[in-house]
Amino acid sequence: MKLLLIRHPKPDVPTGLCYGATDVPLPDGWQEQSLILQSYLDDRFAHNKVAFYHSPLSRAAELSQLLSRGTSSCVDALKELDFGEWENQFWNMIPKETIDSWMEDLVQSAPYRGESLQSLANRVAGWWQSVQDKELDACVAVTHSGVIKVLVSLLCQWPLAQCHRIDVGFNSVTELTIRGEFITLNRLGAGDWVPR
Repeated sequence: MKLLLIRHPKPDVPTGLCYGATDVPLPDGWQEQSLILQSYLDDRFAHNKVAFYHSPLSRAAELSQLLSRGTSSCVDALKELDFGEWENQFWNMIPKETIDSWMEDLVQSAPYRGESLQSLANRVAGWWQSVQDKELDACVAVTHSGVIKVLVSLLCQWPLAQCHRIDVGFNSVTELTIRGEFITLNRLGAGDWVPR
C-alpha cells in the first residue's frame, strides 16, 4: 500500500503565529495549486482502491474534500498538536525560557498546558493501526506538519524527539510504501508533483 501524507495549503494567518489546533482559514485562491495536486493523484491512482482521510480542521478538510471529490473521511486523530495557552500567540512573544523548557523534553512535556508530542504520537499511531490492514492500494491523509513528522518518525523508527527536524512544506506530499513490516520512504515533504 502507498501511504500519502499531504500537508494543507498555507493558511491565511500572520507570519509567526502559533495556530496548532486552532481552526484558521485558507486564503482566497488556494484551490488553484491544489487542482494540480488533484490531477497528479488522479493520474497516479486512477484505477486503484484509494481511501482519503482528513483532519477536522478546515485547512485540511477543505483540501481533502477537493482532492477526493467529497469522499474523504474526517478523523480527529489527524488534527494538529494542541498548543494550549500558546494557541494564537506569536512565537516571538512566548517567553524563551518556556520554549527552552519544552525543548529539554520535547516528547513528554507540554509547558503550554496543551498536548504533548507523545500524546499526539499515541493518537496518530492509533489511527494508523485502524487503517493499515485495510485492503487499499493507497491511503491519503490530508493533515498537518506535526502529524506528518510524528507518523513518519514512528513508521521509520526514528527518534520522536528529533521529528521537529523533518521539513514538511505546505501542500507537500510525503509518500511511503508499506509492505507488511517493510516500509520505504519514497519522498519526504516534497512538492515535486508540481509541473515545472
